[in-house]
Amino acid sequence: MIERMGDVKVITHSGTDMLTDPSWDAFAAEHGTAFHTRRFLLSWWNDRRAKNPASELLTVKVVDGGRLVGLCAFERDAHVLGFAGGRDVVDYMGPAAVAGREKEVAEALARWMFQDAAWTRAALAGLVHCDPVAEALADAVVHLAPDAVVAPYDQAPRIEHAPQGYLALLNSKRRADILRKRRQLSEVVGELSLVDSTCATVAETTDRLLAWKAAADPAMGEFVEAYGDFVRGMLAELSAVDAARVVELHGDGRPLASVIALRHGETVSIYNMAYDMSLSAQGAGLAPGVVLISLLIERSLDQGLRFDFLKGAQDYKLRLGGVPVDLLAITVER
Repeated sequence: MIERMGDVKVITHSGTDMLTDPSWDAFAAEHGTAFHTRRFLLSWWNDRRAKNPASELLTVKVVDGGRLVGLCAFERDAHVLGFAGGRDVVDYMGPAAVAGREKEVAEALARWMFQDAAWTRAALAGLVHCDPVAEALADAVVHLAPDAVVAPYDQAPRIEHAPQGYLALLNSKRRADILRKRRQLSEVVGELSLVDSTCATVAETTDRLLAWKAAADPAMGEFVEAYGDFVRGMLAELSAVDAARVVELHGDGRPLASVIALRHGETVSIYNMAYDMSLSAQGAGLAPGVVLISLLIERSLDQGLRFDFLKGAQDYKLRLGGVPVDLLAITVER
């Protein structure tokens, strides 16, 4: 379906055909996040569709004179319209747009929502407060529906850059705490190292991470039961193009903890982590997860990359230097 709106065209499609067009991934690579890419969205959609066959995937492109200037993926489920991804396994959702065209893209998407899309409730989450297209979409929706509610519901801590090095970024107390945790762990388990998964090892390392996570507590066991297959499929897809890997912390060659690291453009994000719970029997106060993340942050920043903790402003993320950014949700009833 094609709708002309002002100077742009809005092209919509039900299903996955638009995602598999190479132009989608090319645009997501330049203007979006890892969560906008074909490989991530298709992994999510295959899992979602299996659990809820009645749900519908809607893909939308905003085009100006044949040039793609914006895109967005939606899910429509029982007359509720949301961004593709939900809140359980996707951190950033919503539109991606060419820099300088955010307002046009947002206004075109908002008009399409209210003029063409069939829904009775819209719940649009995963919008980053400081992102121009997210802010423009919130403004456009409120303009068309003054009763719309725009409110923060979570935070995503980030570290932009550290020209003087990661440890210098921290205050003296936090820096000393990290160095103490590294030293304490190495005294118990031996020399520490980061080991990245490869295409040949990603399945094994993913299974180990999920097993550790399931053993952590009942809630994590339920998460792995519900989303383990999605995580395996998503990592297999993204690791094939070096967009994701499992990074393990080893002590003298023994795996101690692991994290899923997404790489998109100049940003490294930590998606999920776990550690070997048996370490607690080897010494009180050991913190393999904190040590792993601190080493990964240090490595990433030394490479000139940004570091994104993704959704959830847990205390350890703040102590490791994360600066929280609000995540917004737009809710509309009609």
